[in-house]
Amino acid sequence: MMNIPWYVTALAAALIWGIHYPLIDFALKRVSVFSVLLLTVLPVVLLMPIFLRDVAHDLNSLRTLPAMEQGTIAAIALTSLLGTVLLYLSIAGKNATLASLIEITYPVFVVFFSYIMFRHLHLNPSVIIGGLMVIAGAGLIIYNNP
Repeated sequence: MMNIPWYVTALAAALIWGIHYPLIDFALKRVSVFSVLLLTVLPVVLLMPIFLRDVAHDLNSLRTLPAMEQGTIAAIALTSLLGTVLLYLSIAGKNATLASLIEITYPVFVVFFSYIMFRHLHLNPSVIIGGLMVIAGAGLIIYNNP
């Protein structure tokens, strides 16, 4: 894989999400959450035949893991679906701008659950201050946009 700095790919992902959220907002005003959800997974389904060998290898690897680790990895499907549906409902209930500005608080929860689930803690003063600013900003947005 190419050696692209992590912050470049993170910013590129932010750019793509910046395009994606308004598209979701547009679609949700015209079709159901279920149709938008289907459109979200469609590329994965269409590309699946290309990656069948990798998926088969991964399934064999998963079978060798303890049940608890299998469950932890399987939880990705449930959390992804639930998070996506909740985000789409938020966008449908208000708009992509406000929903995304509240949803962007998720890094604070990443810190919390990374510690609770895996005892990983990646904090330093700038991370703590930035997290507090994110929460304060979300609070301000919620307060002024009920």
